[in-house]
Formats: sequence, C-alpha cells, structure tokens
Amino acid sequence: MRGVGQLALRTTDPNRVAEFYQSAFGFRLLAGDPDGADLELGGFELSFRRGETPTRDGMQIGFKVDTASEVDAWAQELGRRGFALVAPPSGDRWEGSRSFRIADPDGRQVAVFFDYPR
Repeated sequence: MRGVGQLALRTTDPNRVAEFYQSAFGFRLLAGDPDGADLELGGFELSFRRGETPTRDGMQIGFKVDTASEVDAWAQELGRRGFALVAPPSGDRWEGSRSFRIADPDGRQVAVFFDYPR
C-alpha cells in the first residue's frame, strides 16, 4: 500500500465547498455536477457528495508542508485573501509541530502543519 489516495465527504453544497478548496489550497476540479465534485491535488483526490448533513463532527483535514516557515506563510496569505483563521500559527520545535487552522464552508477544521524531525 502506498498511502491514502482519496477522501469522500458529504456536504449540502458540493460546488461551494469545491470552490473553497480550489481557492484556498489550489485543488484542481476533476469533475462536478449538482450532486458532487471531485478535486485533485498532488495525486490526492478529495470528493464531496451531496447529502442532507455535511460530514464534519470530529473531522479535520490536514495539509502537510515542508517547513515551519511555510505554515506561517500560508496563514498570512490565506488571511490576506480573506479566509478567517480558526487558530493562528502555533507550536515550535519543542512541541514537535507547527500549525494553524481554518474552517471550510461546512465547518470542517482544515489544518496546515509541519512536523519537526524527531
């Protein structure tokens, strides 16, 4: 097994959520219609299917970056573009990671993080 290649979640508005991930993180739209949207980034597919309630309780999506300074740069750029941070960048080498969080339109927590080498 090479790793996780796809995650599918429910949403009440697939196109709105797809636009969020395209705009915030650069996902590419593979396919979309009123009932669903399939996105891709770096070989990972993120899919959203229409449902009565969104998949979100206890859910967090995390995007890993290569350096701690990238965490800060992403937070600054997303804030500049109008995305509200749920939690500002925090953590350091002693804690083992650095991250921040925003929420997508369905309220799912989305983290950008860096894990310091152990």
